[in-house]
Amino acid sequence: MNNEVTLEGIVVRDSWKYMDDLFFRIVIYRDSDLPAKKLDLERDAGDYINIRKNGGANGLIQIRRGMRLRVHGFFQSRDYRESLEEIINKARKSRNCSDLAIEIKDCDLKPNQILIDRNLVEVIAVRIVPLDSTSQNGKKTRTKAKQAAVKDAEVDDEPEEKEAPAGEMELSEE
Repeated sequence: MNNEVTLEGIVVRDSWKYMDDLFFRIVIYRDSDLPAKKLDLERDAGDYINIRKNGGANGLIQIRRGMRLRVHGFFQSRDYRESLEEIINKARKSRNCSDLAIEIKDCDLKPNQILIDRNLVEVIAVRIVPLDSTSQNGKKTRTKAKQAAVKDAEVDDEPEEKEAPAGEMELSEE
């Protein structure tokens, strides 16, 4: 059996840390020979996936929104349980719906007692290669794909215009 993946995509939100791990989310646009995922009549939608670097929270890795990366790694799935209360709290934050309320009828359970089993698929990064090209003056050149990725992800702030590190970042644990 083989579980290896190489993805090229654009970081659509700033990285975050949980415990010792570093996480970030990328959008990947399909090659033209693959079935399209239509966003509208003019554009294709991207596929989004979370990337996890085990132990990366303590390293020198800086992943920022707008970076174009190649990620080498493997797929991992994990099961977890989430309460209705946690889901509603996330919805309130992500959509700015502070007035969102739930009403449970004909049941003695509270929102934190109603649980659903969930499954998550993510890529565990072994190596990350920055693909951003830099112009003569050292600023990143922004491509249409990069601008569309940020727009598609409904990100409020523009990515920072900083030079990406050159070369390859080897992230294997030794």
